[in-house]
Amino acid sequence: MRWFDPPQSRPAPAFSLPRLEPRLAWRFLKGLSGLALILAMLAGGHWLLQLESQYLPVRVVSIEGEVRRMTLQQIQERVGMTLEAGILTQDLATIQAAIKELPWVDSAGVRRAWPDRLVIAVSEHKPLARWGEGGLVTAEGVVFRPERHEIPAGLPQLRGPDDQARQVVRRYLAWGQLLKVRGLAILTLEDDPRGAWTMTTDAGFTLLLGRTEVETRLERFLRAYPEILAAGRPARVDMRYSNGLAVSWSGARLAARAVGGPAEGLGYPSGSEPAYLDPATTNRLFNQPGPPEGDSWPYRS
Repeated sequence: MRWFDPPQSRPAPAFSLPRLEPRLAWRFLKGLSGLALILAMLAGGHWLLQLESQYLPVRVVSIEGEVRRMTLQQIQERVGMTLEAGILTQDLATIQAAIKELPWVDSAGVRRAWPDRLVIAVSEHKPLARWGEGGLVTAEGVVFRPERHEIPAGLPQLRGPDDQARQVVRRYLAWGQLLKVRGLAILTLEDDPRGAWTMTTDAGFTLLLGRTEVETRLERFLRAYPEILAAGRPARVDMRYSNGLAVSWSGARLAARAVGGPAEGLGYPSGSEPAYLDPATTNRLFNQPGPPEGDSWPYRS
């Protein structure tokens, strides 16, 4: 029998932490301290925000500016919908955007007034005319659409595509001054989808200017208007001719034909059988010496 000596236990290998350099240890501690400070600041900031809305709330909303079409309640309701913090941290841009959504608002500004007040400066649109169906337009060509019951009565009517509003307004203002010299005012002015211009006046007649040379045609109408007025009461004046016009009278239709016939592929006004101006009156209206060779003026039948 062989005897074996019991195995001798071996001591465990010694394990030691790496020794940090003093400089690295100091940097590590500074990093931990900075992280702890940031976390503490975030927590404290959140706590202060809760206290700010509680102890420094917005208590008063003041409105500056002339407000005629809107009510103060409408503005205050918009502010109340967006008020989420205290006087120091409330997002003023959010309030401003909410107020600008009101149809009548042209511009809006918001500022803080210590200790608990918001001051809102508001300016309203000033409507020049009605626009299309249920809209209004300003002298700058800005289209807005308030509630139907808020549309003022007695305004002229303008129509056209929204992106052409500035041009329609510009011509309404310019042409209105020209017609005023003849004692006329524009009640409606339309730029239709084809680009044709039509207006009605306070004298009760409709003026058709067509799509091209509208400025020239309007000038020609203004020159001819005294003669037209002397001949009777017009119901419709059609200027869509190369160098003339056609007139339909209230109660009876009358057409005057210029050299070259109707422009833009249009026929003469439809309706009852037309009668015509005499040659002398027609020559004065069109500022023509007479019909060209091979043509003749139409006479009253």
